[in-house]
Amino acid sequence: MSEIVAMPSAREPALMHPAQPALAPPRRAPGDRPRAPMRLRTPDRRTESVPSTDVRRRVLDLRDSFEPEAFIARAPILAAGAAAAGNGFKNVVCITLYNEPFELLRSSLSALILSIGGQRLAPAQAATGSCVVIIADGRNRIDPQIMRFFTKLGVIDTGRSFSALGETVHLSRKRIDEVMTALGAPGDLMGEIDFAVCVKDENRGKLHSHALFFQWICPELRPELCYQLDAGTVVEAGAVSNLVAYMDERPDVAAAASRILTPTPGDAASTLSIWQYMDFVMQKAVTWPTEVASGYLSVIPGQFCVFRWSAVSAPCSDDDETRPLDAYLRGLNAIEPLERVMFLAEDRVFGNEIVLAQDKSWRIGYCPAAEATTDACDTFGELLRQRRRWQNSALAVRLWLWGRLPAYLARSDKTLLDKARFSASMLWQGLLTASEVMSPAFLLLLIFAAAGGLVHAQNAAAAAAVGGALLACSGLAWLTLTGRPSRWRRALCLARDATATLAVVLLLALAFFSNPLGQAALMTAPVFLMAAVIAFSMPGQRWPALRRLPVYLLTDRPISLILYAYALANVHNVSWGTKGLTRDPRGHSAEERRLRRLRDIIAGSIVAITALLVAVGFEYPGVWSGRKARSSRSSPSSSLSC
Repeated sequence: MSEIVAMPSAREPALMHPAQPALAPPRRAPGDRPRAPMRLRTPDRRTESVPSTDVRRRVLDLRDSFEPEAFIARAPILAAGAAAAGNGFKNVVCITLYNEPFELLRSSLSALILSIGGQRLAPAQAATGSCVVIIADGRNRIDPQIMRFFTKLGVIDTGRSFSALGETVHLSRKRIDEVMTALGAPGDLMGEIDFAVCVKDENRGKLHSHALFFQWICPELRPELCYQLDAGTVVEAGAVSNLVAYMDERPDVAAAASRILTPTPGDAASTLSIWQYMDFVMQKAVTWPTEVASGYLSVIPGQFCVFRWSAVSAPCSDDDETRPLDAYLRGLNAIEPLERVMFLAEDRVFGNEIVLAQDKSWRIGYCPAAEATTDACDTFGELLRQRRRWQNSALAVRLWLWGRLPAYLARSDKTLLDKARFSASMLWQGLLTASEVMSPAFLLLLIFAAAGGLVHAQNAAAAAAVGGALLACSGLAWLTLTGRPSRWRRALCLARDATATLAVVLLLALAFFSNPLGQAALMTAPVFLMAAVIAFSMPGQRWPALRRLPVYLLTDRPISLILYAYALANVHNVSWGTKGLTRDPRGHSAEERRLRRLRDIIAGSIVAITALLVAVGFEYPGVWSGRKARSSRSSPSSSLSC
């Protein structure tokens, strides 16, 4: 990999001031010669390249979307009059923007400031210094109302600033009541809060914004805890206090996820919003606690999470000066197909690098007491693109991790406990992948079993009632799939919920009526267990989640199958997919062909597995609906156990 030595830029004058005393000098690999100060380039100047193997000096190589910049590990050059942050901050929160409307930023920022201001009210916590970093990814994409807000508040074009990656970061300190008034949410909170605002000239991707935040802004601000917050995510009043307490009590935790849900569905909620809400509920109630118990949380959600700065910024060991942050930012230059898919969900990659760090035993935690609400997808097309990115990146990360499992087990710097935890987590990830691969076969067998149970039921009246309830629920779920306004909408949604509840109750009753008690209990146990887990692990959301559980049970498999099939069919697409970013600016055709071949292999394997499982399933009692002798065991209530 070559490094780009940049030349002066007419767009922004290079200010060559001495490094501030508070800033550590940039690291150099052994044998590296001291380098001359870096300067930005102009389009009419040539660049020179110098070979390097140091991962911290990799270039941001997105040639098709913006001009190359200097290497990312360079210490920031402060503009005239800029002062380094005092003694550092307890909390530094990064909010990234693209084309989100001002309303989303206003709701997220006002809730965040209230949560930060509430720290002084938390037990055993004093008021701590906090800074909010806002990075807008493209001046031509940002909402003009947000720019007016920045100007009115006075957080841009001020005297304190520094240059980083060809952009200008503005530093300021404001009174909290002044900020809340500008947001249209005046309150009586006292104190001050710092801001670091950067409006990038061009869209360069979210990972570029993270490089700007972690490699440049954080060394200047010297935080103890770094947060990521998506515009549109609203944190609860005690979220920041709970995360601070969680990290203080667990010094071995390098990063922690919060409990994030979509908005609680109302009476007129669409089927799509209910499914998204329940999908998040199941993740927080079942998947994440299981992963934490196995020793590895597979994702640190970028909607709202926290990192310990000392864990991600320190070299792994004296022999290996690579930091978890360095390996994470390699995605800026990812060209291998698997890596490009992985970095569609960069939050998963960051967690991997923390867990795999040399000579360290960091853990990833989950703090359910830190609650936040994120925005949901409004249309099915948006949901398809979002889950395509999430599911494909999750699969790529699993493949990448499984390839490193043998080397991890052979490492001498990991204890037997570390290896046992990682092996257990990889086993759990394997089970999740197996369930996704076999999902089409399960759905087909489910349809055959339900059809056989209804056609050849012992009680025709009961079968008619169950079948009618299922058909009515399916039709109503389709009519209320999205949030289209209608005078009948509320009535249709209530009818959908009622018929779904009736269908589930009838299925459970039919299971006990048509089968021996022990077999019926085994068939219906997953439903009752799921309800018990939700009631136990989701305080504050018990009734809304349990109320929506019937609709989720009847719609989850079909919706999940559609999302999974769409994701695999578009595994070659490595664009962001949402917020208008539906095209990969780099457009590597060779890598795309390799990704298409990978897609064909995976799709062919799933089709073969589905055919095999369906063929084997027909040999078991209760699946083939044509034999009346088996009908008593082919009750449609078996659908609930799947």
